[in-house]
Amino acid sequence: MESKRVFIRETSGLVREVSPWSSMLATFALVTGGVPILIISWLWLAPGINWTLAFLITLVPTLSMAFLFYLAGVSMPRAGGDYVFNSRATHPSIGFVNYFALFVAFALSLGLYSYLGARWFAYLFSGLGMFLNNNGLMNLGSFFSSTTGSVIVGLLIIAISAILSVSNRTVWKFTLVSGIISIITTIIMFYALYTINPTEFSNSLSAFTGINNAYQEVISYSTSNGLSFVANPVTAAVLGIPVIWYYYTWYNLPASWAGEMKNIRINVLYSIIVAILIIAVYYILFTQLNINAFGERFLTSWGYISCNGLNDTVYNSLSSIGTFTPFFALLVDKSIPLYIIMFIAFWLPNFYSNPPLIVGLTRYLFAWSFDRLMPEWMADVNERFHIPLKSTLLVSIVGLIGVLLYAYVPVISIVDVTVIFEISYAVFAISAALMPYYRKNIYNNAVPIKRKILGIPLVTWIGVPTFAFLIYALYITWGNPILLPINLPTLASLAIIYGLGSALYIYSYYANRSKGLELDLVFKEIPPE
Repeated sequence: MESKRVFIRETSGLVREVSPWSSMLATFALVTGGVPILIISWLWLAPGINWTLAFLITLVPTLSMAFLFYLAGVSMPRAGGDYVFNSRATHPSIGFVNYFALFVAFALSLGLYSYLGARWFAYLFSGLGMFLNNNGLMNLGSFFSSTTGSVIVGLLIIAISAILSVSNRTVWKFTLVSGIISIITTIIMFYALYTINPTEFSNSLSAFTGINNAYQEVISYSTSNGLSFVANPVTAAVLGIPVIWYYYTWYNLPASWAGEMKNIRINVLYSIIVAILIIAVYYILFTQLNINAFGERFLTSWGYISCNGLNDTVYNSLSSIGTFTPFFALLVDKSIPLYIIMFIAFWLPNFYSNPPLIVGLTRYLFAWSFDRLMPEWMADVNERFHIPLKSTLLVSIVGLIGVLLYAYVPVISIVDVTVIFEISYAVFAISAALMPYYRKNIYNNAVPIKRKILGIPLVTWIGVPTFAFLIYALYITWGNPILLPINLPTLASLAIIYGLGSALYIYSYYANRSKGLELDLVFKEIPPE
């Protein structure tokens, strides 16, 4: 059977317009967007560990996983390249169901992070209002923290992201410019943090709150209410794996637009592996500089009080800024321009990650359509904009709905995307490891790196221990009250997601069979460029 009868057409219709720099900066935003707040908020989940060591420990399996996604991108540089690779590594049903769940996790995150986008403005204006003793700014901060304010900002973020995503050139230029601004403001923020020490901050905190020895009071209150620090920061560093592994995720997305990259091998290298190395440095510096500036025991105690809703006097007086540490810096240096720059460093990656996320999601729909698992219209490429416009509009609508669901249907929050990321990455790792044995012909024809060590393919050497690590990470994360709570609604939501993916695959299999097309033939080939 000819290729044109297997796939919906002979060419994808997509254009290679993505540069290495814009793609790498997109990864930086996708991975780090929203994480700085989480880092400070969740220090108490591994209180007192050596965070630099913990980031480095988790970086090793992360780089191994990144290599597997790099291999997918350069082996099958197509729309949805990592899905294409996964679906051809062992069995197509495994690849589709795995990526359907991952798609749901990303789609929910699109709505959630857009909805939470208003929270950053709440921190900004509440902090300025408190610092300047300005009720108008305080009220503005309260508005952005309200459901109405969050919905308005969330819908606006999705709308702007959708408009930018309509043009490939526009979205990647926007990503490049935003990424450069983000890096510059981050460097300025790091320098500002470097100039602060806990003694200065302690004095400033007491002076601002009017509470004598407020700094130590926060620490004493949290430790008297259940917080305890590890005895050995080095040996306990593995306790940071669950949260740090989550901080590192999302770096697979560049493989989804691999079919539109220039100079694929260099581009995918920069977008995934180099980006992860830069992100690791960013996380280590951010965490350590904040600890050096404000004190680890204070920040850990502050996050503990914040996450557990404890009634601490000092925290209550500043509760509207949560764990937004630029406000702490403002108390010391008293520079409003610097405060705004630090806000940009925090907020901008969370914002400019949305258009690349929409691009990534549409490319998965595109790939499923090409594989005849979804309607053909999802792969229609607009001749003017060179993108699957209908899929882009669909994903944008899903994002808008996601914002409203998180605002008005709180039960949606039971869908725990953390476990989906762990399972999906683990499935990808073991599929890649088994590919040389289960899909030998495709492996030999498509994968450019086929080196063997002791007769075993390199991809197997990397895939198996990476899979083992992710199972271990899932084991030590499962049951965590913050990350992975075990309850019936959470388990039911996961069963629905994976069950729906399985049902869609089965339906597509038999629907195509009734038309005289065996899906097995589709997955024996790589989609055309």
